[in-house]
Amino acid sequence: MLWLGIIILFIIFVIIVFLFSFIRGEFNFSRVKDNDTLSVEMRALFGLIRYRYVIPIIQFKGFTKGILVKSEIVTKSSSKLKDETKDHITKDKILNVYKQAKEALVHTLNLYDWMKQTLAKVECTDLKWITRIGLGDAPETAITTGAIWGIKSSLLGFSIRYVKLTAKPQIDVIPQYNEKQFSTEFRFAGRIRIWFIVVAGIRLFSRAAKVKGGIRTWIQIVLKTRARFKTAS
Repeated sequence: MLWLGIIILFIIFVIIVFLFSFIRGEFNFSRVKDNDTLSVEMRALFGLIRYRYVIPIIQFKGFTKGILVKSEIVTKSSSKLKDETKDHITKDKILNVYKQAKEALVHTLNLYDWMKQTLAKVECTDLKWITRIGLGDAPETAITTGAIWGIKSSLLGFSIRYVKLTAKPQIDVIPQYNEKQFSTEFRFAGRIRIWFIVVAGIRLFSRAAKVKGGIRTWIQIVLKTRARFKTAS
């Protein structure tokens, strides 16, 4: 009986540690000349679980084919290629995502409030957005630099009010006078406790259950999303 009690206490301890550990995420985007790179990395259980999604190629193929996206999924070592896919982001696919978002909004009670409550539990641990701009003419470069500063301030002011900022952001627009250049580097790192995600999932299920057809709608959205990823691969 003593050993059984110790095992039960150990299991409870592991569950508590798991629930109060963090899921960490990093979003990176950079554009240098015509080269775009986007990567998303998720880590959990103190780094034992890691998922890294990289998009090294983003090409505009015209209005009919849309945007060609080549993506790669790598393992925990971040060096061994696990999967590679190519997909075209077209107008029809964007409209389908928009329709699914509308369906989720209609079939979930106060979905917007749920999103705000969930984002309030997210901690921003790193925020960096550096842009270099040059138009080949000093006065035009100065005007454009000021406009970009205004856009950045508006976007960041709108976004940060929903999450908890725990690090000093690095935001800058660097004018490149007398030369033509545009490059940008954006990085966002955040974390949220697994416990908050579990609570958010229960709240979302509860809100969807209060609307007729809500649970069925969410199941259909999940199934369609999985099918879309399989088709892309």
